[in-house]
Amino acid sequence: MGTFALTWFVLQYDGKLPAGILIVMMFLMAMIGGGLWGSIPGYLKARFGVNEIITSLLLNYVAAAWIDHWLFGAWRDPNTNNFPMTRQFSEAAQLPTFGNTSVHAGLIIAFITVGIISWILWKTKLGFQIRLSGDNPDAARYSGVNIRMVTILVFAASGAIAGLAGFSEVTGIHYRLQQNISIGYGYTGIIVAWLAKNSPLGVILSAFFMSIVFVSAEVLQIEYGLPIAMVYLYQGIILFTVLGTDIFTDYRLRLKRQLFASSTRE
Repeated sequence: MGTFALTWFVLQYDGKLPAGILIVMMFLMAMIGGGLWGSIPGYLKARFGVNEIITSLLLNYVAAAWIDHWLFGAWRDPNTNNFPMTRQFSEAAQLPTFGNTSVHAGLIIAFITVGIISWILWKTKLGFQIRLSGDNPDAARYSGVNIRMVTILVFAASGAIAGLAGFSEVTGIHYRLQQNISIGYGYTGIIVAWLAKNSPLGVILSAFFMSIVFVSAEVLQIEYGLPIAMVYLYQGIILFTVLGTDIFTDYRLRLKRQLFASSTRE
């Protein structure tokens, strides 16, 4: 939904605004679009106690169908042989790249975002409230934390960050909005977060590891003819392995010898 918001803006104002203002407004629109969409399951969770996993996953299908509605309709570029994609954005709406590589400025945005999130979580009062609400909601409630507001805020912030990911994907790689712009990156993010133990700085290492898996998958498909399903299977094995190790880190087994004495009645 972040890519939807920024695409709407660029299709309206591309060529009408200076390059710097255009890319900044696309950046903000991506955050707003993703943040508003992410706040929906947050509000349902805070107000009605609806399971956030179910609502967020189901809303993914709604968002994908909404994007397809525009790509197969008003936004489809007739010069692309009727493929579901918009026209290519101008250079003013594209992120700069480093040399002749495909690495673009979105990498810097990712590092800055990680630093900001880490600072908020560990150095601010809001971050303490977020961590306390997640670890012990009862203690947070007794200490006066507005858990409903914190829940909505966290979901909105998460949606805004996802919007930034869409911004980097569209303006740094494809330079247009097209169908299936996200090939399961959100689900991979779940594995990345688990591997990092929900640490913002740890996400850098775990994301780099998963990127190696993805790039290796392309080599395996080309050289050995392995299907992409093998890579997804490998990701699932990694996730279940990490979940299994939590049993040994969070719990401890104790073996006790219990003696049973028999008593007689006189």
